[in-house]
Amino acid sequence: MEIRVTPKEDGAVVTVEGYEIEITVRPKVKATVEAVRRELEEHLDVLEIASTDEGIVVKPKGFLGKEKFADIAAKMRSLGGEYISAGKESRFVIRA
Repeated sequence: MEIRVTPKEDGAVVTVEGYEIEITVRPKVKATVEAVRRELEEHLDVLEIASTDEGIVVKPKGFLGKEKFADIAAKMRSLGGEYISAGKESRFVIRA
C-alpha cells in the first residue's frame, strides 16, 4: 500500500492508493455568547441566546422559515455548533 503525505500551508494532502484525503488544520476558537450574537446580529429578534451547562444555546422563538434557518445553521456550523432536533426544544448548541 502506497501512502504519500504532501504538506500544505494549512494542513496536508494524504494520498492512499490513488485516493486523496485533504486535511485542513484550523485553530480551535472558543466561541462566546458575544461572538455568537455578533455573528447572528440580523436574526436576534427571532432567537434566544444563552450560556448553559450544555454550552452556548441558540433557540428559535418560533418558526424560522427555510432561508433564515439555513443562514443561521451555516453560521452556527462555522462557529462549531450543531443543530439538535427535539420538537419544541430544538436548538443550536456550541458545546462547552
